[in-house]
Amino acid sequence: MAVAGSDRILQLLAAATDPRVVNFGAATPHPDYMPGTAVAAASRTVWGSARRRCMSQAFPPGAVELRTAVARRLAMSGCRLDPDGILITNGCQEAMAIALKTLCRPGDVVAVEAPTYYGLLEVLEQQQLRALPIPADPSQGISLEALDRALQTGDVRACVVTPVASNPLGVTLSDERKQALVDLVERHAVALIEDDTYGELVEAGRRHTPVKAWDRTGLVYYCGSATKTICAGLRVGWLVAPASRRQSVAFEQYLRTISVNTQAQLTLAQYLATGQVDRQLRSAARSYRGCVSELIARIERHFPAGTLISAPQGGFLVWVELPGAVDTASLLGEALKRGISFAPGALFAPDDRFGNCMRLNAAVAWNGRSYEALETLGGLIERSSGRSGFVPNAGTGADPGG
Repeated sequence: MAVAGSDRILQLLAAATDPRVVNFGAATPHPDYMPGTAVAAASRTVWGSARRRCMSQAFPPGAVELRTAVARRLAMSGCRLDPDGILITNGCQEAMAIALKTLCRPGDVVAVEAPTYYGLLEVLEQQQLRALPIPADPSQGISLEALDRALQTGDVRACVVTPVASNPLGVTLSDERKQALVDLVERHAVALIEDDTYGELVEAGRRHTPVKAWDRTGLVYYCGSATKTICAGLRVGWLVAPASRRQSVAFEQYLRTISVNTQAQLTLAQYLATGQVDRQLRSAARSYRGCVSELIARIERHFPAGTLISAPQGGFLVWVELPGAVDTASLLGEALKRGISFAPGALFAPDDRFGNCMRLNAAVAWNGRSYEALETLGGLIERSSGRSGFVPNAGTGADPGG
């Protein structure tokens, strides 16, 4: 019997917290890459100085200290926003879900990158929305030409794009393409939901400008999070919606979870106020770049000839296209039996494409165990593909939209 996408995702989430499994599957960084000591100190400070507030709920739009801190960081990247226009959410996925719920009705069409984050596809299915895959190239990102053709039909209600360090390709749009993207949605009067989860995990010392900075008409709904950058366990994100939608998005957040954890909000605000975040993010970006290089080197050593690998421009995810008729969804079961997880490519599109692809999380603890896991995974792939001996390909990665 075929395994549903939701079951596969739950498998990956369970594997991510199983100490017996090497987590190349879920996009969760190993805790050692995050500033645990500094976040713990911020939490103690908050509990000591604002205990009564921590015992109460921070109803939407959320703690003003955090909304102000987020607005300040976004201003540093070219987005000048009113803290009152920022809604605190339980992570970026909830921010996107709220934006979609506010913009769309069941049956509406939403344009997405292909491949795209599988959690987004599950949100679309849960809200009874139809995903329209738009090809994305591992060097240029989403095809603006294909998106333009889709928008010309008048059927697309909204589009969702990750312009910086996209998941799973890791591609970052140039500033020219970001501006062209905004011009495109403005011309067609279609809302754009920007997923900026990985926006601060780029080259050390350089924070890319979000698409929101070019928004002149309020069509860009900006979604961000601290789950990949500072502390996954806090589960804190944010949504910036047009002024006319502030009440509706706040009420939607209330309907979903009533509020976001007060101590988590205040802890993140306290940590941001210490001034340590920029140094930490530079360190994280360097670490993840090293992790990605290590992962690619191991793939080149152990995966079969004809394997194509993305060249991520940020974050810690690597997209792999395998040769032959390898079915990575079936391969996952064999890998999990050996204590290895990865995300099969079929999860990243609403149709049957990418069945021979996989996404690998490079932000693992690199040691003998993880090295052995990749060697074992390479052996499983070789047996499935009938090929052996990695031969580097000219030009890293292929166009997965074809």
